[in-house]
Amino acid sequence: MNRKTRNRNYQILALVFGIACFCCLVWLAAYLTGLNRAETEMEEIRESYVKQGGRLMPENEGTPEASVSDEILSGEASQEEHPEYGITDKTVDFAALQEEVNGDIYAWIFVPGTAIDYPVVQHPEEMDYYLEYSLDGTKGRPGGIYTQRMNSRDWTDPNTVIYGHNMRNGTMFADLHKYEDADFFAENRYVHIYTEDGRILVYEIFAAYVTDNSHLLLTKNIYTEAGFQSYLDDIPTHTGKNCNFLEEREVTSRDRILTLSTCVYGQNDKRYLVQGVLVLEEQP
Repeated sequence: MNRKTRNRNYQILALVFGIACFCCLVWLAAYLTGLNRAETEMEEIRESYVKQGGRLMPENEGTPEASVSDEILSGEASQEEHPEYGITDKTVDFAALQEEVNGDIYAWIFVPGTAIDYPVVQHPEEMDYYLEYSLDGTKGRPGGIYTQRMNSRDWTDPNTVIYGHNMRNGTMFADLHKYEDADFFAENRYVHIYTEDGRILVYEIFAAYVTDNSHLLLTKNIYTEAGFQSYLDDIPTHTGKNCNFLEEREVTSRDRILTLSTCVYGQNDKRYLVQGVLVLEEQP
């Protein structure tokens, strides 16, 4: 190959490389612009449809020693009786959200101590629609915080699973990974769910760990008392430096739990789960 031919080939390669780099930069710019737009829109949703009030602060530190399972079932528990849960006086205008933003919104999740403060959606037909689509119907990240149709929308299932992307910009369910730190796990204990019928559900976090990506609602027998108890007994057997468990909290098949699920960077076959047990159901 003569020098002229080599130079021409180098020029072609340089041109191809330059075009590839340009395309990557264009894609990256569009991706970041989309993320910024989505987060701006989410801030506008919070400001327009969620009324923030005062937070009921704990009177005493620590975990309530008595179980409130009977109070949950009877509906007799109240925020005033259990200030340790730190419930935020948050009023969500679900009717306006459903009409003006997205009709699939049916709850709101708030995790004190994190940036998780989002509407919860469930698509009526496609299981993982909001894995690929955002609230405004735009395809691509960040998607939505969502449940699948296998979970009812009334929060009465043994295990309600909520999914969200582990976004590198810290949005969506990225902050779940903060529970890898034992101190953070000990100090940030609750998940608050606000429902479209006016209830406030409080879950106490009892486990945070890495597991495989098997489908929790399809591969685990949670719909019989024995099967659900077997699943619960298996949770503390997960080991690793990123695993934390609230050993003093007993969770049984009589309880209802919430599972928050997100990805683990670089491990497509793994999921990071943060799980809580229902300790308070505040009626409207």
